[in-house]
Amino acid sequence: MKVLITFALANEFAPWRKLRHFHRISVDGWDRTYVATVGGNDVRVVLTGAGRFAVQRSLSRAFDGAPDLCISAGLAGGLKPAHAPADVLVARAVGDLAGSRLIQSDDAFVMRAGSAGARVVDKFLVSDRVISTAEEKAVLAASGDAVDMESFYVLAAAWRHGVRAVAVRAVSDACDSNLPLDFNRVFGERGEVSVFKVAGQLVRNPMRLPGLLRLANESERAAVALARFLDAYLEGIEAGPWDELAKAEVLAL
Repeated sequence: MKVLITFALANEFAPWRKLRHFHRISVDGWDRTYVATVGGNDVRVVLTGAGRFAVQRSLSRAFDGAPDLCISAGLAGGLKPAHAPADVLVARAVGDLAGSRLIQSDDAFVMRAGSAGARVVDKFLVSDRVISTAEEKAVLAASGDAVDMESFYVLAAAWRHGVRAVAVRAVSDACDSNLPLDFNRVFGERGEVSVFKVAGQLVRNPMRLPGLLRLANESERAAVALARFLDAYLEGIEAGPWDELAKAEVLAL
C-alpha cells in the first residue's frame, strides 16, 4: 500500500524520522520529501510548512504517485479539557472556523486509528493563523476538539485526487494554556519557523523563555507519541487489495 503523510514542520516529524530512518529524496531545498517502508507499506512524507499557501504549494505534485491513503499528521492545539498534551486524536471531519466548509475523514481509517490507540473525536478546526490564547480556544471549543493550520487543505487535496484520507494530530498545548510568543510572526516564506524571528521576540521579552521551553518540551512529547502511533497504525494496515475507492465527502453546512 502507498501512503502519503504530511507534516507542517520538521520538529513534528523528527521522532518518527529518527525511528524509521527515513531517506530524503528531494531534488531541491523547496521540496522536503522523505521515504521509508513501514509495515510493508511504501510511505512518503512531505513537509509542507505551516498554513494554507505553504500546503497548497508543497502538495502540487505530492499525489503524482497515486497513493492509496493520505494522512494529515502533526501537532495541534487542544480545545477541550479532555485533550491533554501528547494525546493523539483522529478526527471524523475537519472544518474551517467560519463553519462554512467541512470535509469528512475516511470512516474505515478513522476506526483503524481508534483501534491503534488514537482518541476518535468529532472535528478538527483549521485556522489561517495560530490560535494563541486560552480565551480564543474556549470560544472555539464549542465547534471543535483541536485546531491546526493545515488539515483541511490536505484533505481537500486528497479529495480532489480521489484518495482516501484521514486527519491525525497530537496535542501540543492544552486548552487552558497561552502560547509564550506571537507565533503568527515567526514563520518564514516557506512556512517554517525562523530561529531569528523567535530570538528577536525573546530578546524583547526574555521572561517568556520558560514558557517557550515548556512548550518545546510538550511539543516533543506530542511528536514522540505521534511517531509511536503512526508506527503502530501503519504496521496494522495490511498491504493488498482494497474495496472500491471511497472519496471523502465535502459537506456544505
